[in-house]
Amino acid sequence: MKKIKYIFLCLGVVIMIAACKNFLVTTPKDGSVSSANYWQTTAQFDSFMFGIYQDLVSGVSNMLILSELISQDGQTSGQIQVPLTQYMSASRAEFSTHWNMCYDMIGKSNTLLSYLPTASIPDADKTRLEGEALFLRGYAYFTVAAYFGNAPLVLKPYEPSQVSLNSTSRDSLFNQAIADLTKSAIEIPTIAQWGSDNLGRATKGTAYAILAWANMYIKNWAAAEAASNSLIALGTYNLLPTVRSVFSEWNPNSIESIWETQNQNIADGKLTWSFHEGGTVLEAWTSPRSIGYQWAVGGGWGELVATPKFAASFESGDERRVEMVKKPGEKYKGEQMTDTCLLPMNVENLSTFSTKYWLGPGTLSGESYYGQEDIPLMRYAEFLLNYSEILFMEGKTGPAYDNLNKIRARAKLAPLPAQTDQTVFINALQRERRAELNFEPNWWSHFTRTGTAAAYVQSMYGETWNATWNLYPIPQSERDQNPHLSQNPGY
Repeated sequence: MKKIKYIFLCLGVVIMIAACKNFLVTTPKDGSVSSANYWQTTAQFDSFMFGIYQDLVSGVSNMLILSELISQDGQTSGQIQVPLTQYMSASRAEFSTHWNMCYDMIGKSNTLLSYLPTASIPDADKTRLEGEALFLRGYAYFTVAAYFGNAPLVLKPYEPSQVSLNSTSRDSLFNQAIADLTKSAIEIPTIAQWGSDNLGRATKGTAYAILAWANMYIKNWAAAEAASNSLIALGTYNLLPTVRSVFSEWNPNSIESIWETQNQNIADGKLTWSFHEGGTVLEAWTSPRSIGYQWAVGGGWGELVATPKFAASFESGDERRVEMVKKPGEKYKGEQMTDTCLLPMNVENLSTFSTKYWLGPGTLSGESYYGQEDIPLMRYAEFLLNYSEILFMEGKTGPAYDNLNKIRARAKLAPLPAQTDQTVFINALQRERRAELNFEPNWWSHFTRTGTAAAYVQSMYGETWNATWNLYPIPQSERDQNPHLSQNPGY
């Protein structure tokens, strides 16, 4: 467990970012942290908390990339997709990145929680900080359980013994995640309570949404519905009117956003999860390779593009296909483009392109290959699709289809008639998840969770899906350091 081994062993290896109105003031100025000069004020705890969010920066993009490549919908322009039998390997760096993101978050959350009880700060601040730290740890443990299965359970700051921990059952990890998220939902502020100076931090709505999702994995549909109803009762979230507006550069942290990364320019004065001016390379990665600097950040890299079959899979008239996916020979004018771009017909492999992050040449100076577009970790459209599944599993067929059809209505599609057949419903739901949530981090996890991944990969790409791949492999680099870690069967 390499990352746990190094998490705050000396509490002096991470840049700290101060909280409140300016998240970008380093405290102390040299970035050093010790028990003597830290954990004294609310601002210092907030500063440390922001370091946990930063662990998500590279991890979220990596989660998105994994979803696209494993599902076979994504490819690198100019290259044939890597066969799944080769890609699903414990030695691949993408799986280590995902694992390390989670345990970095867990380790730092444990450290903060250990200092909180004895801190001389107001009780209200303690409650709020505990709720936020528990959410981040709960989210991390939910992610570990959902994607990796059995893994170590660590609930206190680093000790040498942690490098040789045995794996804990997946059920136990889910139970811990649900316990953390449940308490967090009580203590963490709402969006209104946080205020505009804290945009991007997890909220009560975020906790309810992830709690509902976690309960879906263990098929506790009643608890999932209760958490969902609590989110709805907040009255905070709604769908934006058009699919394009969801990914407009003018709509960060919109009413549809339950939780998203914060990659705005530092000059905006908002919380940023990145050390860069801007924070994601997805604008460059998802644009056509070498299309030109007038059309794309970095001239277009084409590192994460879609297959022709992906574009062809949308229903006729689906606004998500019209606005969010472009094929060779089609025109596109992103928000950052002054003219209309015509995609050339000689695009390698006849790749198609998501426009969720490709908006044009960008507006940043300096590190111009970094974009400012936020990545949704949970938005209301995904929540409604989850809620639809939850309601159906609770026997509430009509309301389940009502929520599913809200997503279709925005996409300019006709409503589906309610049917009690579970297979019919799940197939319809999964089609909507793919059409709505493609090129976002979570969509493929709904296919592995529901056991529909094999049918999808076979029908779309003629590939045979190994049930082993419903869980990621435990990274070999971690098992080399800790032989007590058990590998998932089949790897």
